[in-house]
Amino acid sequence: MKEKPLQVLLVEDNAGDARLLREMFRAEGPGSFELTHLARMSEAVAHLVRGGVDVILLDMGLPDAHGLDTVRLAHAAAPDVPIIVITGLDDESLAAGAMKEGAQDYLIKGQIENRGLPRALRHAIERHRMHSETDLIRTNQLQFKDEFLSHVSHELRSPLTAIYQFVTLLVDGLAGEVNIEQHEYLGIVLSNVKQLQSMINDLLEVTSIQAGKLMIEPQRTSSSEAITYTVDTLQGAAIAKGITLSFDIEKPLPSVWADPTRVRQILIILVDNALKFTPENGEVKVKAHILEKDPSFLVFEISDSGCGISPDMTERIFERLYQASDPASAGRQGLGLGLYICKELVARQGGKIWATSVAGNGSVFSFTLPVFSLSSLIAPALRKDDRAESPVTLIVTEIGSKTGWLSENVRTEHSHWVRDVLRHCLHSELDVLLPKMGQSGAAELFFIVAIADVIGGKAITKRIQEKLDASEDIRKAGLTHSTSYRSIATIKRSAGQSRDEFLEMVTNQIQESMNEEISSRMVVNGQ
Repeated sequence: MKEKPLQVLLVEDNAGDARLLREMFRAEGPGSFELTHLARMSEAVAHLVRGGVDVILLDMGLPDAHGLDTVRLAHAAAPDVPIIVITGLDDESLAAGAMKEGAQDYLIKGQIENRGLPRALRHAIERHRMHSETDLIRTNQLQFKDEFLSHVSHELRSPLTAIYQFVTLLVDGLAGEVNIEQHEYLGIVLSNVKQLQSMINDLLEVTSIQAGKLMIEPQRTSSSEAITYTVDTLQGAAIAKGITLSFDIEKPLPSVWADPTRVRQILIILVDNALKFTPENGEVKVKAHILEKDPSFLVFEISDSGCGISPDMTERIFERLYQASDPASAGRQGLGLGLYICKELVARQGGKIWATSVAGNGSVFSFTLPVFSLSSLIAPALRKDDRAESPVTLIVTEIGSKTGWLSENVRTEHSHWVRDVLRHCLHSELDVLLPKMGQSGAAELFFIVAIADVIGGKAITKRIQEKLDASEDIRKAGLTHSTSYRSIATIKRSAGQSRDEFLEMVTNQIQESMNEEISSRMVVNGQ
């Protein structure tokens, strides 16, 4: 069966160069290549979108595109078609840039041999095919590996939980008295079970990251509470190793715009690592302060007096599955996933993470998170409604339980759909449904800042009440609900007052009203 001719798209605005290249193809004989010649990038993009091209010969100096932009445009229009760049410039850096943008080869005008061009085209097509197949194989392997790890991790969890529970019964003497030696051996079993559980949790977390299923819900998160929780959680482990674990934070420390569960997770991984690599009588300290270079970020620092990290390893330690080859730490190795998880969690919350160290003199792990700013959340609404006087109404929805206390599981389970209901009740794009603003006592409070007068606030409140009254989920879950509004006196922007000053004034009044709502409900509930 006769092979189809290769479809070549030549994008070249110089008629003489185009004619010379066409003659080179003619030497190959009929039926080998079919050449389509276009002189502009816009025409080439339209042609590529229609498909049917096997390889692109691309000049980098066109009337409507120049340099690496030509490669980017061609690659974007037809990512599966190999590109060979042709140019009159013998520029190695330009060649390297073209290859990075997706080109398969780089040919210089005036140095192309008659037989060399068709050969270069065939080689480019073959290389592109091999790269595509390799990428597909790698993708399939990673997908299979992640699915396998996820499946195995889930399957291991149940038997490990059973082992942990039964060994705990033995250690506590609930299944009969054990002697000192047996108690010691059972303690070793428990320690190893905990280590396995930690590894499985890391595997499941990484699988979620790779699958794009990592859940992060940013809200106003107390930095001080996250640090205190971490130190309290790991204080026992520090005491057992004879290590001083402490924290030093600025007062008052601002809240961050982050997921509280994820912030605690990052801190626990970093502090736990510091404890592992710090010898007896050493010190681990957690610090937090405003980043000097950018006050919109808070920086957390975990320092230790351990063995330190060599300078060439301070970046590699955040790679997936990477572990430093330190024979002295062989007994403290895990899967090499903790720091990778930290890096992903920090990055997905808008921060950065890094490590500094001098080998043998301890190390410092630092990460940043954005400072929570109520003004940044309501600023778009006030700027769109750019008037000297802005009526602002605060709407509060309280979701409680008939039992008197809303458990954490119920909060998590019902928070999303309640937010969806509230979002659909907003009056206009100027209204802002605020994220969770921290602990709200026995009930869950949801705040809406509406750029509306009393009539508008009343209308939104009524709409919310009707939606929640009709909710079957509310009834089945045994939840209670109430929605109220309070008008914040019309805020006037004085002459000469800047937008930022006006925004800060509005923000302060909204924050005061929210604090009053939270406090009044805590008093009612006897907290």
